[in-house]
Amino acid sequence: MLQGTLEIHTLELGRYTLREVDLAADDMLDCWLYWLLHAHEYEPAALLELLPQQAIRQATETLARISQISEDKAMYDAREKAIRDRKWELSAAFREGEREGKREGEREGEVKGKIELIRTLQGILQASVSEEQELRVMTLEQLESLTSSLQEDLRNRIPS
Repeated sequence: MLQGTLEIHTLELGRYTLREVDLAADDMLDCWLYWLLHAHEYEPAALLELLPQQAIRQATETLARISQISEDKAMYDAREKAIRDRKWELSAAFREGEREGKREGEREGEVKGKIELIRTLQGILQASVSEEQELRVMTLEQLESLTSSLQEDLRNRIPS
């Protein structure tokens, strides 16, 4: 059974004005109040030197471990984000490469079809048949123009 009375005090931290130089002479409550108000201003080693009391030491070390875990977690999260970002960039580049390859393939198929048509039309018209390499250096627009010209020649030779 609990003997004695429990006293409850209300502390207003904003009114607390203890300075670092006054800590040595003060009681444990003042040290805790100072720690609560100013711990964030110190590195853990300096805080342990300033407030060496066992309970405050334990609280300081615990906060230092939590802080380290938080920093480690932040570094881990940043690394994971960088990995995800890089995967996304590679995936986007791969998709763009696929699209570009498809466009290039379609263009190559169109060029090949135009070259075959031109050589066929030249053969039908009994004109000299161009070498494939000669036609491959032409732009698609030039190939289309040549195809149209050959088709027009063929239409003109067919009686209406």
